[in-house]
Amino acid sequence: MIPPTSRRRLICAAAGLAAAGGAAFLFEADHQLPPPDPAAEQRFRQLQDALLARYGITAQSRFIETRNPALRVHVIECGEGPPVLFIHGGNSVAASWIPLLAKLQSRYRIYAPDRPGCGLTTKFLYPAGISLRAHGVAFISSVLDGLGLERAAIVGNSMGGYFGLAFALRYPERVSKLVLMGEPAGSAPEGRFAYRLIGTRMIDSVLFATVLKPGPETVRKGFERFLVADVRRIPPDYLKCMAAAAVIPGAKQSWITLVESAYTPQGAGLFSFSPPLTYKLRPELPSLAVPALLLWGEKDTFGPPRLGQQMAALMQNARCEVVPDADHLVWLDQLDICAEKLKAFLG
Repeated sequence: MIPPTSRRRLICAAAGLAAAGGAAFLFEADHQLPPPDPAAEQRFRQLQDALLARYGITAQSRFIETRNPALRVHVIECGEGPPVLFIHGGNSVAASWIPLLAKLQSRYRIYAPDRPGCGLTTKFLYPAGISLRAHGVAFISSVLDGLGLERAAIVGNSMGGYFGLAFALRYPERVSKLVLMGEPAGSAPEGRFAYRLIGTRMIDSVLFATVLKPGPETVRKGFERFLVADVRRIPPDYLKCMAAAAVIPGAKQSWITLVESAYTPQGAGLFSFSPPLTYKLRPELPSLAVPALLLWGEKDTFGPPRLGQQMAALMQNARCEVVPDADHLVWLDQLDICAEKLKAFLG
């Protein structure tokens, strides 16, 4: 007969093995792309079109082929005037810009692509060891080439802000002006613990199968806790559109592998990380002569405004403006303020 203490140890060991096995199974599933689901993509497209109509935007929804990475990229195109390229943040879509595009379409020719793995763009797994800086630069360069644009203003949010800043450092002659809306990904010396956790293999798979499982409720909670100062400012059909994008097969896998690439542990410690993405660019900022505007939410969950003020002080021709009562997606909290500041800056 097995003593009670030994039985407890056996039960704990069995539970641990089962949990490890389950995490390994989820990890494998999250690192390969599932089959496409045309019905899920069509539902998202319908909600995106309805959102465009709600805001009075007559847009062309088209696809271009990019070289590096080799993808079929979906682009929302609208308006008339000088070209402006909008690059959305992580785990988002081009449609997230729609309320702001409505305020700008009368003055600018706007191009808003779905980033690799997002929305209607080809789903994409970020391989281990990928340079997100090189990837972002190559993506924007390929999109501009695919659109036939030699030069454009670039507006980026979060991961899109990091991509835009990295591109402006590499190809300043192709950027007329640069706008960073909300904290560019990884602006602080250390990444937030939540993203370190999400970026840790095995742990992320368990989280996205449970508390972070994509769906309408998760999307709403994400906006409420991390993205906007007041979720009541967000129309229900906007949240529906974002939720529909999140459940397109492959979107979750693209997001998980992207965050893993951004927050890969360095050294032996599980939570021993190198400085994050945008922070690493600080030594190069004094060389950037492209006119830049940083619109930073007063309540940005991902980093305080002082980070943006420090970045602007390092650049040759930049300023940081703090948007009151706004979080990470500043234009959703303060649409009119952001639209007017953009128009004044872009000219």
